[in-house]
Amino acid sequence: MTLDAMDWVWTRAKSRGNARLVLLAVADATTGPDATARMGTAEFMRRLNVSRSTARAAVDAALASGELVEDESAKGSRATKYVIPGAVGYVRGRGPESGPISTESTGPKSGPLPATGPDSGPSTGPESGPPEETPNTLFGAESRPPMGPDFGPHHSPIDGVSEGVRERGREVAVIPEFARPLVDQITAAGIYPAWTLAPGEWVMVHALIKRSGDDMLAAAALQAAQRARNGVAHARYFLRAWQALPPAPAPGTVPAAAPAAPARDSNVVPFPGAKTGRVAQSADYLAAALAAMEAQQ
Repeated sequence: MTLDAMDWVWTRAKSRGNARLVLLAVADATTGPDATARMGTAEFMRRLNVSRSTARAAVDAALASGELVEDESAKGSRATKYVIPGAVGYVRGRGPESGPISTESTGPKSGPLPATGPDSGPSTGPESGPPEETPNTLFGAESRPPMGPDFGPHHSPIDGVSEGVRERGREVAVIPEFARPLVDQITAAGIYPAWTLAPGEWVMVHALIKRSGDDMLAAAALQAAQRARNGVAHARYFLRAWQALPPAPAPGTVPAAAPAAPARDSNVVPFPGAKTGRVAQSADYLAAALAAMEAQQ
């Protein structure tokens, strides 16, 4: 059910940022143990309260993490059907099993508890002895402890993704394998930004590479670097330009033909568009006058 799917996202999912919000949005819309829900871009925009491009990038990041899967593509008026594989059949923890505590040994040195009255039964109060050790119900049964700088190492949703290794007080960039071709192209063009991206940003880069391709992202980065007045100090500068790029063209797409160039011996620049109206007539008159002058010479 919905609460079970949402509990899985809260306690088991590794995605962060907007990708985690996408998982929560899908989990909130689920109605059965199959952890599926149909949702379109407009619905994601409303639930996340973000723009269309940000919503699409967040969905791509969630798909790239593997914690969200597209079960059926959108068709007609039916939105895309998504599934959260880890939440399929998941049942949230209900806490320690309820029932009276046994009156037999409740500790290494304790014996049976004496009766406290003629009608008393097994003691179930807080004075009956130390309770059995139970799982951490704050984060769900058998859940992992919180991760972060104060609790332990963080594991990225993509293997090999790291925010950077600290070496004697400074961060050293660690480039994931999936991003190596893109970084190499940008470096070969003479652009040397810092690549100490956060794990969530690497997830976004991975989704953008899958959507638009390394070549398109590298070309956009080169254009952005040329427009930057003071140069590009950090690769984070490219993320906004990359999010605005279209998907890579489908295989076999034929590029549009370039406009025909004017004849080599002609000194008349062709007027663009259909030749109708006064402006087009003036261009024709000018071309005829230039041709007459050339004939007299």
